[in-house]
Amino acid sequence: MSVLYKHKEKILVIGIILIACNLRSSITGVGSLISDIMGDLQLSGSVSGMITTVPLIAFAIVSPFAGKISSRFGMGKTLTVSMMVLAAGIALRSSGSMAAFFSGTAIIGVGIAFGNVLLPSIIKSAFTARVGVLTGIYTTCIALFAGLSSGISVPVANNSPFGWHGALAVWLLPAAIAVVVWLPMWKYQTAQPSEKEPARPGGLLKSPVTWSVAVYMGVQSLLFYSFVAWLPAILQSKGIAPNIAGYFASVYQWVGIPASFAVPLMAGKLKDQRILASVIAGIYAAGLLLFLSADSQAALLLGVLLCGFCTGACLSLAMCLMGLRTNNAAQTAALSGVSQSFGYAVAAVSPALLGGIYDRAASWEIPIVFLVLMTIVLFVSGIFAGKRRTVSFTGRIENMR
Repeated sequence: MSVLYKHKEKILVIGIILIACNLRSSITGVGSLISDIMGDLQLSGSVSGMITTVPLIAFAIVSPFAGKISSRFGMGKTLTVSMMVLAAGIALRSSGSMAAFFSGTAIIGVGIAFGNVLLPSIIKSAFTARVGVLTGIYTTCIALFAGLSSGISVPVANNSPFGWHGALAVWLLPAAIAVVVWLPMWKYQTAQPSEKEPARPGGLLKSPVTWSVAVYMGVQSLLFYSFVAWLPAILQSKGIAPNIAGYFASVYQWVGIPASFAVPLMAGKLKDQRILASVIAGIYAAGLLLFLSADSQAALLLGVLLCGFCTGACLSLAMCLMGLRTNNAAQTAALSGVSQSFGYAVAAVSPALLGGIYDRAASWEIPIVFLVLMTIVLFVSGIFAGKRRTVSFTGRIENMR
């Protein structure tokens, strides 16, 4: 880090927080407004289902290249431009037509993808001894603003002369603020790997450490986006009224916030993260099993609380592992790119996959059993990803003492 930034850690932390606030808020509010959007743009149900899928596909496509682009042009330039791209996408999405809406949504996904991948790299470089603390802060900001966006979108739309267009355009403001804060850090760059650690990202693809983290990221994404898409329908099939099911879905989003902050703090202090990953997977399985056995609203609410808590825990642990399993910022960016590309590719197909299982089974029991089985994969990948070791660009695994 240059002398200019050595004395401006607080500005860097603020910059990290502002980017984190933009990583979900422009997407999560769409779900609350979907009826208005469908009616205004005359979208079919199947086309509307692509609204969530489009940014996830953008995440999956762009993530592997984010680290390389950052290395070439600089971290500060890359993140500043990515926030500009995000702002442009938000503006285009709210401009009117169906083509503009989907084009803007795709551009939003591109802008967000860089922040997704590069924030763990910055934290690894600038806050090596505080990876857990900073990861907890930024994942908490992601969750807070994601929930805020879902909660305020309808009231803003109802009280705005621009309707849903205005409600979605509101998120131009935090994107613009992020650009303003990052412009003075235009030349900011993370530390480069030493000669002993040559930049050969392909070596990471040969490492079991890489794939254990990637699978963990993928499975937690599958579980989260499956529930985001289908939780209200699952609850209604259990006899919960539609309005109560909507409230439960909001609780599912918000209850993970404490875990988003606490789990990285715990992970950073532990010798390794295997026990932590095991406990989280066990709680997740218990919550899902309640959806199979519960016969009361209270029991279903407990299931929602347990699964929602694990949602926050899994995402923050996955982000934390990207820094803990690598030796420097360049490796963290490379591992983050591979893991998030895989994770969001899985997330993009998971709602349709679960819906297809439901169509064949004509019941939510089999899809829920499938999700329970996924918690076993979460457990196994967490055991491997949580082991105290790092991987070099050559693919060589180094056990940490």
